[in-house]
Amino acid sequence: GADGLQKRELAIIEALRSSKSSKENVMSMALQQVCGGRHLQSVPVAHGLGWAIHDAIQFDAESESALSSLRYQLRGEFCCIFVVTTLFWIWRCFFELRNSLQLLDLFRFGTEACVPSPCKNIGSQDVEDVNLYTICPTDGSNGIHQKNGKALDLGSQVALLFIIVLRLILEAVLLIDGYFMNCETNCIMDLIMNAVALEFIFNVDDVAAIGLLSKRELEAMEPPPPPLHRESASPSVQKTRMSTSRWNICRPCRSPVRSWLKLFAVLLLTGMFSGARFFKVKSLHSRAFVACLTNGLTDGTSPLPDNAPEVVFPAPGFCASLVGAFSGLNGPNCWTWRNRLGEPLTNAICSNPGNIADAKWEQLLPMDEMGRQACTELWFGQGVPAGELVPALKYPGSFEPVAFGCRKEDLDIHSIRVIVPFYLTHEAHLARFRCRRPAYGPRSAVWSATSITSDEFIQPLYFFRYSDRSPLELQARSCENLPKVHGCGEDPCRVVTDSFHSTTCDEYCERHNLICAEAFAVSKGRTCAPGHRARSLNCLETQADKRRMLGCRCRLPPEERICGLLSNVYARCNHDPCKVLVSQFDRETGRPTNFRSCTDYCAMANLTCLAQLRVRQRSCKPDPRGSLLPCDDPLPKLSFDEYTDEGDGEDEWASELTRLAIIENDSPERVCHCGSPGLVFASAKK
Repeated sequence: GADGLQKRELAIIEALRSSKSSKENVMSMALQQVCGGRHLQSVPVAHGLGWAIHDAIQFDAESESALSSLRYQLRGEFCCIFVVTTLFWIWRCFFELRNSLQLLDLFRFGTEACVPSPCKNIGSQDVEDVNLYTICPTDGSNGIHQKNGKALDLGSQVALLFIIVLRLILEAVLLIDGYFMNCETNCIMDLIMNAVALEFIFNVDDVAAIGLLSKRELEAMEPPPPPLHRESASPSVQKTRMSTSRWNICRPCRSPVRSWLKLFAVLLLTGMFSGARFFKVKSLHSRAFVACLTNGLTDGTSPLPDNAPEVVFPAPGFCASLVGAFSGLNGPNCWTWRNRLGEPLTNAICSNPGNIADAKWEQLLPMDEMGRQACTELWFGQGVPAGELVPALKYPGSFEPVAFGCRKEDLDIHSIRVIVPFYLTHEAHLARFRCRRPAYGPRSAVWSATSITSDEFIQPLYFFRYSDRSPLELQARSCENLPKVHGCGEDPCRVVTDSFHSTTCDEYCERHNLICAEAFAVSKGRTCAPGHRARSLNCLETQADKRRMLGCRCRLPPEERICGLLSNVYARCNHDPCKVLVSQFDRETGRPTNFRSCTDYCAMANLTCLAQLRVRQRSCKPDPRGSLLPCDDPLPKLSFDEYTDEGDGEDEWASELTRLAIIENDSPERVCHCGSPGLVFASAKK
């Protein structure tokens, strides 16, 4: 049982503990013991500007993970072998228990009794030894008169009773221990070998007797002959033989009802034992699935912890590998890249294997249905047309792209408690996992938002910096230099300030060319992440309580936030959200842009072009040839012919790799400075 169900349950508990104690949203070693070892492959692309990332997790029995082992134990062939071995073991134990109970008949030696029998027409010709057996008097009773031998003395009776009790205890212990040994077995071959080993335990006394005793001594230990053995016995007597026991010298003819009752009892125990283990394995399997789907935050037996992140991602590579292993589609691969060498990764995209919900999933087993449904609901590619690329978010604290996830408020995680007798914990929890809509992609709540409002749905640090819907303050890095004691969650603009108690959040944000969006007071040493208790303040209110610290959330002023409507952003220059290095292609689809000049580009967001600047490729640095250009000057475009099959249309695409090549070769060299005609910006003053 070293690798049995108890070890699997302890592995799940350890995975939850290690994930809760970790400050990073990564796959811990303990979680890998549950979900499977992760094989991450990263290949550089675009001359070092990015990476092609492929995750692989094995789901077969060879992976030695708790999930794969439990999945194997729920297969039909394993369950059938377990039922057969359990039936054999219970029947064998019943046989030994019956033999032990029949030793009680030895106490009847030295007594005379007329044993009633339902057999009819019994006469002296049917009795083999008339010195031991005679016919009962003709008084209406129908049976055989038994003449037993010498009665046992008191010492022999005590010894016999001790032996019987000892045998009953040992056989009951063997029945329970044999069952638990089978329960802790993980493969079919071990089940069969365990059954052979258990049978050997019952036969070891016979083996020892054969090796130590002589033939004469063995014959002396044989039971006496049964009372009815003559072939000339009447047909009714032959039909109902009494010789069914070793020690019960004259047992009444056996009723078929008793045989059926014993068979029913054995089958009932077999069903209860097998059912208890089945529900326990199914419980652990569902709990392991939920632990992998929440990256170790919960196993379904308890709700998500209070400090759970706003967006819950599955264990890295888990859903991608599940789709690739069982759906018949290629698991989605992701690409991430940066604008310039030496800078952080700023964009990511994932391949689109097709409609996961309508895939065949031919290799899927019934126990994997929850995983199929959950990964389909978490998939960001829902609603993405065939052939289009899938948007991606990132794990906070890293730059690893992910295309599966769900907002915490859209998750429904619960469990159904099932009582399982004949097992250690006497209960099982069948975990359930549902996501009402994915965290990102066309079916998500954030998809209808822009860079101005996306932070109302998802915290900024879940976005790559230049994703189309990443918050504007993240793109412009407006809150990067805010002085603070510490940050609050995944929003860089929400901080606990280092200001004195006489300062308001309005004054604090204004010193950094921002405005106050939220003010609150938080106790010293307490977390200030969204969703945790904090006393709300007015932006013009000071924090007078010395036991608390002032917290503020700042944002760009309205005249600059309107530039969040500008799309196709390769970069925003000089911390100014309205100075945009314009991408030559759509960053999410790889299709070329439609605008001809900065005037057209700014008009897309109902803004006016203030200036067009020529810069170095993929940079905001001015071009040595001169930077200022007229707003109507045409924007340069890459030749699209080399990326299409025939070079005469924008709707002809060779493959996803072609689109990725287009994105990787995007080398913009024009900055459009946009603004609203009725307002004077701080950026225009600069």
